[in-house]
Amino acid sequence: MVIENRIIMKSLSYLLLSSFILFGCQKVRVDEPDFNVSVDKLTLRAGDTATFSFSGNPDLISFFSGELGRSYVNRSRTTMAGAPKLVFQSNMTQGVLTNPDSLRIYVSSNLRSYDSTGVMNATWVDITSRNTRWPTALSTTFITSDSIDLSDFNNIDSVNIAFRVTSGKYPTAQQRRRQIQNVTLTNQLADGSRYNIFSTFASVGWVQANIKNNPFPNLSATNFHAWNVGEAGVNALNSRLVIGGRACNSNGIPIQTAYPITFDPSTANNVDDNDDWLITAAVNLKTVRPDVGTAIKRSTDVTLTSYKYRFTTPGTYTVTFVAQNQRIDIAKEVVRQIQIVVNP
Repeated sequence: MVIENRIIMKSLSYLLLSSFILFGCQKVRVDEPDFNVSVDKLTLRAGDTATFSFSGNPDLISFFSGELGRSYVNRSRTTMAGAPKLVFQSNMTQGVLTNPDSLRIYVSSNLRSYDSTGVMNATWVDITSRNTRWPTALSTTFITSDSIDLSDFNNIDSVNIAFRVTSGKYPTAQQRRRQIQNVTLTNQLADGSRYNIFSTFASVGWVQANIKNNPFPNLSATNFHAWNVGEAGVNALNSRLVIGGRACNSNGIPIQTAYPITFDPSTANNVDDNDDWLITAAVNLKTVRPDVGTAIKRSTDVTLTSYKYRFTTPGTYTVTFVAQNQRIDIAKEVVRQIQIVVNP
């Protein structure tokens, strides 16, 4: 009896395995969606609503209105030359205004490393003169820069932007203390759309490079003479130098993780010359975001027979519906387009 049971169980196992192999080898069939679109009117006035009617029942339907940021033709676009604009805020405190301390802005296309050697070996274009709005008095009040045009760098795939402080040695005076905040870089296209390349502290990837007056950290107190951000390979999360419970850069300065960023030469007189760079991560000035559609039907939804959309701005729009049938990792889709004219 036991032997018979074993034979039966073994036979069932073979049967199940054979069934698994048989069905596993069969290809999943996915049919192309049977889907068409019509619209109640091709010409509208701004503020009117178009009603699109559907035939067929695909698993998924996505909608692109054709407006800015919602164009099917731009669904895969990640770069496009526009007008990249840099804006920042800065202030300066302490020191003597007549002393030639300076804050300058540079752009490089060949920065290979973020240490002092890499910075000095790179070719930098000085764009300081493109900004006419600088602090003119010692104050904690931040001054917003001009919108600095960087279009002449559009032919380069990757650039770094740097703020450079240089300060002299003054036996009877302090060096200038600088702060920078709210640095934004945008790419504005001819159609009026605007894309943030970076707009937050975290998105910039700030690093500092100390060229002159690089002090050894005092392990019992924080130091000065460098921008208070991380450096090549060192940030607030991985720094091994911790002073007073705070992660520090190699100068012994606590690493800042939010604006403002500060260059602090200390309040002492007769400080040695400083040359310090605050540098962004490499960026492509032509960066844009792909346009995305709106999912108006999911596979679990009931059949969608129509869709309404209100156009608010005059123009000619190519409205696109993408219908898709999907099984596991196999999909087939069809694209249906209608041109809509919206008058004032």
